[in-house]
Amino acid sequence: MSDDTKGRKITFHCPEDVAERLDRLAEKADIPRSKLVLNMIEVMLSYAEMTKKVGILQMSLLLRDAGEKLIEVAIKWRDKNSIKDLAK
Repeated sequence: MSDDTKGRKITFHCPEDVAERLDRLAEKADIPRSKLVLNMIEVMLSYAEMTKKVGILQMSLLLRDAGEKLIEVAIKWRDKNSIKDLAK
């Protein structure tokens, strides 16, 4: 068994446009799509683990959540006539 076939097989569904983008990148890099995806996951896992160690992960999640809430408020604000309407 080669190093490429060792480990656990994991499958997932992705949108067609994402699969096409992955195919183009894999072809350009001259590697199988599965290897490209594995490389991307390994890099992102390392990044996530590193940011978790220094507390950046929690801060980035907090900022993401705050940004989503601000978008909700902006939509409500746009649809209302006064500040009192925001509480509804």
